[in-house]
Amino acid sequence: MSLRDDLSAGVNVVLHFVLLGGMAWASGQPFLFPSLGPSAYLLATGEQPRAEGAYHVIGGHAVAAVCGLIAYLVLADGLVVVDAFEQGEPFSSEVGRLALSGTIAMVLTTIGMLWTNTNHPAACATTLIVALGLMATLIEVVVIVLAVAILVGFHDIVVERVQNTYGVEPEDPR
Repeated sequence: MSLRDDLSAGVNVVLHFVLLGGMAWASGQPFLFPSLGPSAYLLATGEQPRAEGAYHVIGGHAVAAVCGLIAYLVLADGLVVVDAFEQGEPFSSEVGRLALSGTIAMVLTTIGMLWTNTNHPAACATTLIVALGLMATLIEVVVIVLAVAILVGFHDIVVERVQNTYGVEPEDPR
């Protein structure tokens, strides 16, 4: 355990999310979403190689977002998981369609990431976010990929520079 590494990772996450949170606040667009957290964590803690490489992080989320959108549009278009579960109806067709959408999205994402070698496990949450109707418009899918690209670019351009300048890059990725 290294207090220096732990604090460094925390500062790195703050830098990532201040930017994306500010963009979400200023634009009213969902530049913050749950699956961004694991990707930012991996970048901040120095995990290799699936987090450090833009190809894996951006590519994995792009594959996941597209696969989630395809499954959603084919199987559950117009449904939102929160609304479907709020009804609490056993064996509802809405929940069944959303469950099938999520399952198919995961299968497509798994195969898609393996075929493109964009293996980034955090992106599996992205496919479910889209397939379950939480962010399931074309614009929201574009925002997802753009937010991930900004996260990675900001990490490479700003966060890495801060780490190098102040000597706070985590030494022990965990």
